[in-house]
Amino acid sequence: MKNEKLKLWTGIGMATLIASSGVVASEHKEKHHDDMMTSGSAEGGEGGEHHGGEGGEGGEAGAAFSYFASGGEGGEGGEGGEGGSSAVSPVASDGAYVAMLQMMQGHLMAARELIKAGKVADGRPHLTHPWVELYGIVEPGLESRGQNDVSERLELLANQAGGVERWSDINKEFQAAWVALEKAVNAVDSKNAQSAGTVSRVVLSLTKQAVLEYDEALEEGRFVAVHEYQDGRGFVSSARDYLDSHQATLKKQNREAWRDAVKALDELQKAWPSAVPPEQPAVPVANVYSAQARLELALAPFLY
Repeated sequence: MKNEKLKLWTGIGMATLIASSGVVASEHKEKHHDDMMTSGSAEGGEGGEHHGGEGGEGGEAGAAFSYFASGGEGGEGGEGGEGGSSAVSPVASDGAYVAMLQMMQGHLMAARELIKAGKVADGRPHLTHPWVELYGIVEPGLESRGQNDVSERLELLANQAGGVERWSDINKEFQAAWVALEKAVNAVDSKNAQSAGTVSRVVLSLTKQAVLEYDEALEEGRFVAVHEYQDGRGFVSSARDYLDSHQATLKKQNREAWRDAVKALDELQKAWPSAVPPEQPAVPVANVYSAQARLELALAPFLY
């Protein structure tokens, strides 16, 4: 029954109904926790040990990419969270590959915001996350497209994270890593990768993972895993940037759907009002699932 609900959560037309249930929200949390327990999670170290293809946080290598499952680019959308990373290839799917790169940038956005705000201890681990948690699953896609510079830049950033005391300590390495990721994203110039459908799936992958992180951060109505909340904020910010940068494509195909998507993303972002989580959640977790489902519904005209 749980798997059936997971399928429905990502199904257009049923998403809002399912996401409005606090029971389903808690089941997603259980699934995300189980993924983390079985995927070699490495949240603690700031030095940046590389954990290969496991992807650190299980959810980042799994359910969020289900939008690209079942048949690569042609059959993107998949069914629920069953596919996971094993069903999605960053080599075969330009969209999944870009989503993974954007997720890396989301981590870096969280790090930059925190360190610049003086929350250096909170920001340091986020500098390591692209390397520790995601590089292993993105690596085949990078290598197949000749983007080998990303590895060196991310590893250096992760290794130097522990010694950061202020933004100027890491600015140079950060910018080099950011530029390498931007170059990798921009190098994907296939017609399908630039389509409104693929852009929408990238946005949905990022926001779906953000919701899972938000849920995982909460326990008994309070944020107990601050880094998970901050990851979610970074992913939503990355989704916003990606949606905005492709607005011309979406407007051209369906201006009304684009406007609806912007409004839905605005509502979703309210769950992360600040870099440091508030004492009480700004938005109940069930409502955050519902907001992401409404974003999926808003983007439906581009998906089907």
